Amino acid sequence: MSVLRAPQGHGAVLADPPLHDAASLLDHNRRVLASPLHVLGRPLADLRRLARNETGNLALQYAPGVPGANDGVLIVAGHQPEFFHPGVWVKNFALAGLARTHRGTALNLVVDNDTAKSTRLRVPVGDHFVTLPFDHWQGEVPYEERHVLDDALFAALPERLGPVIRDWPFTPLLAQVWKETGVSPLLGERISAARRTLERRWGCCNLEVPLSRVCGSESFAWFACHVLADLARFREIYNDAVHGYRAAHGLRSNNHPVPDLAAQGSWREAPFWAWRTGSTRRGRLFAQQRGSLLCLRAGDEDWPTLPLAPADALVGAFRQLEGRGYKVRSRALTTTLFARLLLADLFIHGIGGAKYDELTNVIFDGFYGLAPPRFLTLSATLLLPFARVPAADDGCRALARMARDVHHNPQRHLPAHAPRGAFALAEEKKAWIVRPGPTHADRVERFNRLKQVTEDLRGYTADAERDALQKLTQCRKNTEINQVLFRRDYAFCLYPEAELRPFLQSFLKPAAVS
Repeated sequence: MSVLRAPQGHGAVLADPPLHDAASLLDHNRRVLASPLHVLGRPLADLRRLARNETGNLALQYAPGVPGANDGVLIVAGHQPEFFHPGVWVKNFALAGLARTHRGTALNLVVDNDTAKSTRLRVPVGDHFVTLPFDHWQGEVPYEERHVLDDALFAALPERLGPVIRDWPFTPLLAQVWKETGVSPLLGERISAARRTLERRWGCCNLEVPLSRVCGSESFAWFACHVLADLARFREIYNDAVHGYRAAHGLRSNNHPVPDLAAQGSWREAPFWAWRTGSTRRGRLFAQQRGSLLCLRAGDEDWPTLPLAPADALVGAFRQLEGRGYKVRSRALTTTLFARLLLADLFIHGIGGAKYDELTNVIFDGFYGLAPPRFLTLSATLLLPFARVPAADDGCRALARMARDVHHNPQRHLPAHAPRGAFALAEEKKAWIVRPGPTHADRVERFNRLKQVTEDLRGYTADAERDALQKLTQCRKNTEINQVLFRRDYAFCLYPEAELRPFLQSFLKPAAVS
């Protein structure tokens, strides 16, 4: 895989491969996914039909108002229901554009089984940030369980933002976004509702469904049970892939890119999250085979036992777990493994997901004996429309050199109106610099005299040194301001519609995106 880096510069786009290559990716993936592979004894083609039908129906139930899935290609992406930056949001518009171009369907997965990482909005103000809370912090709770704790605090964010941005030269979308958040008790649902309303208003009409609902489907149960029934082999392949990734990228941490799947006696960790309905913490799912039974536990809590055979019985018992209050959810790698294997004809990643899916590619080959379907990586950079203050790294470096030179070599910077005594000192310093020092005593004398002459000369260049230091300080201050104002990762709701809307809509026509 090529090295993926965030695109630099306002309006820059990373598309690897380019969006106009989507047709060749789709052709490649169509051949790969025509494999005679069986998943827990069931043909892959059969499971793909089931997964696509189920997910399409779930999406229409969740967010009606768009055409349903057709029999053409299905292009998929996904992200957590958060205030992400425009470079993430472009995936949704590219989904819609590619689906239209290739007469298919676009599907956005709302990854609500991930945890909320923050309930604060970071706002740039000059050379620093102000962080405004839109709810009380509760720890990293899965979005599907994460309720809004303080409706008044949430509702008041636009009003509290006003004084912070009073000097901004533009009006952000936030107030408009907040009008569309709806009344769901769930934080992620409010954010998703507002984002989806803007998308549809701007011509981006994708199918959309929370991943939590997909994880309750029959097709996901077949996928998960296949992994659980052959967990020892899956774990070995998974851990080998992780170790290979660390070696290839020089990573020493045992937690990056993801931790190994653990073993505790005869228990093996599965690549799924598990918790009881209403819990605010996710646990790791462990499984153990005991004769014809599959035993499960989450953390230290024993879960219901499932029959290993026949496959229909295992899948049926697995599907009954959620109705009894036991939730099993995919993790990052198994989310894209499921989506690329059973749902998508083409999956669109951001940069982070693309890097980690190097692991998924290894699992495709090792566990399924299947060449991995190819995916597309897409990201972009849109900067807030502030005026850039004059500053540049090379300019600051030049000013720093000037300030040092004025301090250490004042003889080079004497003002023209300096008295003759100053120029005499300058000549004396030049003489001492070239004066030989054959003995230690000579060298000590030269050092001390140069030090004194330089100090005397500084009395004539104090204004020049002060001016150089002031310019350097301002340059560094301006650099800090630019570094704050022109980050690429500010929430989409801080952008003005006039800047954001046309940028996103350009991705509705993939051929027009460079």
